[in-house]
Formats: sequence, C-alpha cells, structure tokens
Amino acid sequence: MQNQVKQLLSIFILFLLVVSCDPCDDCETVSFEPTVSLIFINQDSIQHINDSLSVIAFNDSVINANIDSLDILRDSLEIVLDSIENGGSLNSQRMDLEQWIMDRQADSLLYAEKNLGTDTIVPILTQTRSTINSGLLRVDQIEILGTSYVNLFEDIDSATTWSIPLSYEGEFTQYEVTIAGVSEIIEFAYDNYQEVDQQRNVLIRARNIRVINEPYDSLINCEENCVDGEATFTFYF
Repeated sequence: MQNQVKQLLSIFILFLLVVSCDPCDDCETVSFEPTVSLIFINQDSIQHINDSLSVIAFNDSVINANIDSLDILRDSLEIVLDSIENGGSLNSQRMDLEQWIMDRQADSLLYAEKNLGTDTIVPILTQTRSTINSGLLRVDQIEILGTSYVNLFEDIDSATTWSIPLSYEGEFTQYEVTIAGVSEIIEFAYDNYQEVDQQRNVLIRARNIRVINEPYDSLINCEENCVDGEATFTFYF
C-alpha cells in the first residue's frame, strides 16, 4: 500500500512538472502584422546617366586617339620635310600630311568643345547613379487596397527601403505604389504561421512570401529567408 502511494505521488509530481513547463500555458498573442521590405530602382534614369557617361567617354577616346595620331603624323611630316630639304621630291606627301594634321586638330577641337565642363559633370553623374542604385528615392504614396487602411506612406522623405505590413489574417495582399505621379499595383502571396518568442508571446508571422503580380520592368525576387522581417524585393522601373 505504501509503495502504491509513493508511485501515485511520483506520477502527480511528474504531472506538475510537465504542466509547469508548457511553453504556451500563459502565452500572449501578439497581433501586429508581419512585414516585407521593398526597394525601388529607377532603371530609366540610370540608363540615361549611362548613356551620357558613354558619350563623354567616347568623346574622350576620340580626343586621345587624335592626340596619338597627331604625334605620329607630326613625326612623319618631320621626316618628309628633312627629305625635301635634302633634295627629295616628297611635296605631295607633305601636303597630305599637313592636311591630315589639320583634320585631326579640327576633330580634337570639336570633341573637346563637346566635353567642355565634363570634368565637373562626370563626378555628379557617377554619384547620382550610385544614389539611384542604392534605391534612395521619394515615394508619393503606398496604399493598401481593399482594407480600412488609407495610406502607409504619403509625401514623406526619401528612403532606400520601404517596409510594408502583411495581414496576419490574410485580408490584404495588394498595394498601390505611386512614384512620380505614376501608380502601379503590387500583389503578394504568403503563408501565415505562429511562433513563440523568448518572452513567451505567440507571434503571427509570414513565410514563403512571393510577388504574384507586378507591372515593373524587372524584379529581383526574394530567394532565401523569405519570411517577414527578412524578405526583400527589388523593383526596377
């Protein structure tokens, strides 16, 4: 009889230990939405800058090529003039060389005028391209469609990354993004799940986040860690 009492007591103590270790016995549900990060790159502006830099580089290359050519032509002309002074009949070659030198000088002057002031412009264009590539821009507005939310962002300072909420109830997946007065719609799909944090709160999170509809020129999708707070999508327009 005494042994049975000890066994029952041991079972009861074990039960208390199990109950007291239940990680979610007093967990509290945290209801804020998971988030996803968006980056917008103005690809058209970058292309315009690249085109301008290409023209400047081409002009520089023509000027440098003409300088090299002029050095060769002047050396050749000096040889011809020496020959003429020593009785050689190279007047025709002299005239050709003199004309080629004049043409190269005219070309150099033309392209130098085209590149006038580019020493100041090139650093500005390069810095602007770097800034655009970072994603830094001003978004007119980001609005969640089909909900009571009005605007997430509206007429605020520029940013490189825009963090938007994903509904933990799956109520909204569409967003209207307005940049420079042009509005486009982005649609997301994702799977919600629960997670217990170190403070024993039950968090509503999202994973397998993906873009299922977007109108931009190109998109870099999230490839790894496509969960809320870590998933980033880059849109090129």
